[in-house]
Parts: sequence; C-alpha cells; structure tokens
Amino acid sequence: LGTTGWDRRLMHLNMPSFRDPLCPRTLKYLFTKAKRPNDIRVRVLQQNMDDDDDCLETYCEMMAQLRKETGGGDTSKGGPAGDDCPHRDQIFVHAISATDAAGPTYARGLIGQDMHAAYVNNEISPQDFCMSTDSHMDFEPEWDEKMVNMWEQTKNEYAVLSTYVASIEQLGVNLNGVHEVPHLCMVTFTSNVRTTATKCARNLVKPKLTNAVWGAGLSFSKCHAELKVPVDPHTPGIFDGEEFNRAARFFTYGYDIYTPNRVFVLHDYQGSQHNPKTTSWGHGKFSHEELNNAYYRLNTMLDIPGGEPDEQKALQLRRSRYGLGDRRTLDQLIEFSGVDTRHKKATIDRKNRCGNLQWVPFEEHPKGVNFIPTFDDTTEEPLDVPYDKSSVWYDPLIDGAGAGVISRGMIVDEED
Repeated sequence: LGTTGWDRRLMHLNMPSFRDPLCPRTLKYLFTKAKRPNDIRVRVLQQNMDDDDDCLETYCEMMAQLRKETGGGDTSKGGPAGDDCPHRDQIFVHAISATDAAGPTYARGLIGQDMHAAYVNNEISPQDFCMSTDSHMDFEPEWDEKMVNMWEQTKNEYAVLSTYVASIEQLGVNLNGVHEVPHLCMVTFTSNVRTTATKCARNLVKPKLTNAVWGAGLSFSKCHAELKVPVDPHTPGIFDGEEFNRAARFFTYGYDIYTPNRVFVLHDYQGSQHNPKTTSWGHGKFSHEELNNAYYRLNTMLDIPGGEPDEQKALQLRRSRYGLGDRRTLDQLIEFSGVDTRHKKATIDRKNRCGNLQWVPFEEHPKGVNFIPTFDDTTEEPLDVPYDKSSVWYDPLIDGAGAGVISRGMIVDEED
C-alpha cells in the first residue's frame, strides 16, 4: 500500500472500559456515524462486575431498538431488518473481572498485547489506521473519514494526532466561532510527569505540531505507531506519568504529536466522571510494591530521579520492549519538549513550547516505517541486534566490525 489514502485499509479502535455503562452507546455512535462502518474493527478491554451491563450485548440491544424505530436499513438505521447485530463480528471483547483491574495503563497494555497478536496473525497491517480512545465518547457524522483526511494534512507518515477532546455538549459546535481546539503543551511534576492545563488553538488550517505532549483520551495514527509503541502493561496503578512516558517513547521512535485542527471525537465528561463505579479502579488488584515498581520503570525510562541508578541496567530497560526508541535521543526530547526530566522541572528555561516549533529530524530505520522491532517474549530484550549505524543505541565496539566479541550482557554482568 502507498502511504496516502484509505483504500484497502482498516481502522482499528482500542477502547478500555472500566464498569462503564456508556460503553455500548459509544459502540453504537461510532458505527452509526461512520462513513465506512464495515472497515472498522474495535477492541474493548472490558473490566466488569457480574451485575454490570455487557458492552457488546447491550450495544446489540440498542441497535435492535434503533431498527425497530427506523424500520432498518444501513448501519445508521440499526442495520438491515433480520440482522441479529450489525458489525458484531468486528468487535473483539477482552473481558476481565473488575476485581483484577489495575488502572488505565494496565488495561491499555493488555489491548496492546491483543493488537500484537492480531498483527502476528496478519489481522492488522502497519499501514492500517489506529485510534485509541475512551469508552464514553460521541462522534461527528463521518468522523472516520474526517479523521483520516485530517491526519493526511500533516503530510507526515509519523504523525500522531492527540489531545484532550472537547465535551459532547460541543457536538456540531464551532466553539467560540473560531474552531477552538484544546492544545496540549505543558506538564507539571507530581508523583511523575502529568500533562497539565491546556491552551486553546484557534482557526488552525491543519494539525499543529506539539512539543511531544500526548493525551490518552485521543490518539490517531497509522498502526505502525501503536505496534512499535505499545502501552507498558507492567505499570499497575499508574495515572500520572502514563502520558508523557508514552509521548517520550513515540518521539524517540521518530513520531511527532500533533494537535488536531478540528474536533470530530468528543468525550462525555459529565457522564463518566460523575459515576462512582467508573472511577473506582484505584481499588484494583495491585500492591504498594507493584505500584512502586511501576514508578521505578517510568522514572528509569525518562531518567527521572527515583529510577535505576546503575547506568548499564537503566540502558538495558530503556532498550527493552516497552522502552525508548532508537531514532531520537532522550536529550533531544528534553530540548524539544522543554521538560527537564532529570531535575523534575516543567521547563528548562521558564518558557513554554506552545507556539511554533522546529521539527527534529531523524534517520528512518533502514527497513522502513513498517518495520516492527522484535523482542524476546520472556526477557523483553531486543532481538534485532546488532544495531545498525543509524540507531542511537549503536556502539561500534559491540555493533560494529567484530560484533559479538563484546556483548551488552557481558557489560551488565561485569557491573554486577
């Protein structure tokens, strides 16, 4: 496939749901308002108790009611008469008990593992489109085609569209008459790095490059981005730290985060945040020790105080499956984002990076954009070694002529 256009491509939606009664409605909206519903695949990580509504079955009931009201027809009318449940076979539910839930990164990490398995089975192409969002959303009509067209405006195969999306009350509204959209560009330090108050971008003619600040509520890209940069499932209990950690991993793999110039996917803040069930994940199945280890992992990745003090062991973790990429460096991230992770400062120079930015070049992997790195299933260490000269991890003593005479494992063992 070429790098542009939507022909012969699928769109994959990833959606964690924690005891969310709005999950079925989200499925209904995303299919009935899509221009190409037959080309959409949805993966739901459902975390329910026995008395909670099942997302898929309740969606089917909603579509049956819609058919009854409209007489049936295309998807927007609930599907053809006699269709038990339109698009049921395009929805994949990974169900776990809510008592086994361990926070948003754990849930997104399980979806990432399901995506990798689908990729191995040739059910996902790196050139398909992928979108991660929440289970309490609404959508503009023909949102799917509009998202693809907006992504293509970046003219960047490594673009990731992301923001904290507007509230559903703004559906169909040109906010303040200037197409106002939330623009993420600032962080603060709490227990880790937390995306903080948004700016507003107005009358953007195309998506705007950000300073590598990413929001989990909406992430839209080619699927090679999701496959290369899966969410770390080894971080139970994490909320603060999730977003900038993944932003750093996107950036170091060569990806660029853009603020969308229009809002086509919207969030039901009122319905989700005021439901005590959906906000009770913090009582899930993880220990204080596991939470501390999760922060240790996040701190190590970004060289934040509190991570691994041994430099070689830290590098080993950063090179692992859920570590940093090898196209740009952590130093480049700090300079570009303005976020000083090493000294826990929100800005390195007391200036934000919310305005126009200078794109940071990188050398593409010699195997191309669709190359998905491989890792050992047990140790999670990279299998695509020795590194080539374009890699920021390249070490001429290990990866150059005579590679194998000295190994990274030997270095770590000697330090031990």
